[in-house]
Amino acid sequence: MHPQPDPADRTGQAAAQSAARPTTTGLDGPTLRAVRESIGVPLRRIARTAGMSHGHLSKVERGEHGRPVTPAIMAAYERVTGITLTQAAAQVAQRRDRDTGRRGKTWQPGQLTDMRRQAYNAAIGALAIGGHLGEPVSRLIDSTGRPVTPTPPDEADIQRLEQLVTVLTALDLRHGGGLTSQITKALLRWAVAMLDTAGMPQPTHARLAAAIAALAARAGWAAFDTAAHEPARSLFRLALSTAARAGQPNLRAHVLADIAAQHNHLAYHHDALAVIRLGEGDERVAPPVRMLLHTVKARTYAALGDANQTARQIDHAETIYADPSQSTDPADWTNTLMHPGHLYAATGHAMATLAHHTGTQAHAQDARRRLAQAVDTLNPATHTRAHTLAALRLAALQLAADDPRQGIHTATAALQTAGQVRSARITHSLTTLRTLAAHHPDQPTTQPLVPEITAVIGDGPTSADPVDRAEASELEAR
Repeated sequence: MHPQPDPADRTGQAAAQSAARPTTTGLDGPTLRAVRESIGVPLRRIARTAGMSHGHLSKVERGEHGRPVTPAIMAAYERVTGITLTQAAAQVAQRRDRDTGRRGKTWQPGQLTDMRRQAYNAAIGALAIGGHLGEPVSRLIDSTGRPVTPTPPDEADIQRLEQLVTVLTALDLRHGGGLTSQITKALLRWAVAMLDTAGMPQPTHARLAAAIAALAARAGWAAFDTAAHEPARSLFRLALSTAARAGQPNLRAHVLADIAAQHNHLAYHHDALAVIRLGEGDERVAPPVRMLLHTVKARTYAALGDANQTARQIDHAETIYADPSQSTDPADWTNTLMHPGHLYAATGHAMATLAHHTGTQAHAQDARRRLAQAVDTLNPATHTRAHTLAALRLAALQLAADDPRQGIHTATAALQTAGQVRSARITHSLTTLRTLAAHHPDQPTTQPLVPEITAVIGDGPTSADPVDRAEASELEAR
């Protein structure tokens, strides 16, 4: 008996053969149309005989939406017309050369007939003096075609993707999640198609997966920052999956920290602790990422009102930060987490939340000290969102501590940058601050703050998360 071929082998052979076949031909749509019209064959006859959509073939001939002349389309035309298209295209090009006086110069794909060229130049002339576009912008963009994903990608493609992650991270830190969320999601739709490319070397695949994981994590955090919680969950799942596929324990743990932060923000505190334990259990995780996990854990215990555990987690984070043996290699992305401003801000927010639960002045004073250090350390030009969040939290604590003069000073400075950032968390903080300012009618210095905040966030109420509402109520009562 002859051994039966493995179905997986047949599938792999078919995939390899499919990958080996070209997806486009040397012809473009206008040339295809010129050949068809030169022999008088109606487009509907080709569509009907070939079993293809007339509308699709028409768009191919007009070159709309980037639709290429595929081998299947070329075969259909040749079957219906009974001619070899490459030879017919050459004859059409020769006639064009003769009719336009090009004297034997080869016609190039993308060149226009005289009528279309004149129409295009007329449109350019009209637009140059302020004329109307003549069609919807969305249709014009659609005519450029869908983004083409490189399959398989090479090292240069992945390097550009990694550079885009760096650019989008800087954009998110400075301007918030609004624009960043939309750009990163669009880029992900382009990038994920490369993941399943057959025949990609394992190191290349791992590097690509890591880049997509970092991009998805940034997209998830940006979505969370705009209160788009369900899209954030989907993006975090993608980031976690691709980080695991890439074999990147630090990136995986960072994503888990982001997921835990979202859980904590939405008052799912015990879920947050369970997620953090998934990251802590991996011994490969680098100290900077462990520091991040401890700060998220501190904020979670603070939300539960557990002063001992909050202090313990802050102590762990500060011990890691103070360790002089830590690597300072700028090429290691985890070292960006060792910024002192990040530590001051995270621990300051934790202590502010704890002070809300305990009502202890010592906790409130510690929170103000840490947040003041964060405001002094974070660069408002590069870390605008984190700087503004720390300043607004500090201003709220100062107003609640009956220090309106300092609170107004801090809040006024924060408003200079708050309007530059699209962040639901900043909007929530501004809403709390406006409520506090309105509850100081005996302090004339606080009254101008209310219209200034309204000018940034508008008059309407915001849907603050449960922790924000609870803290706002407590601060109002002081």
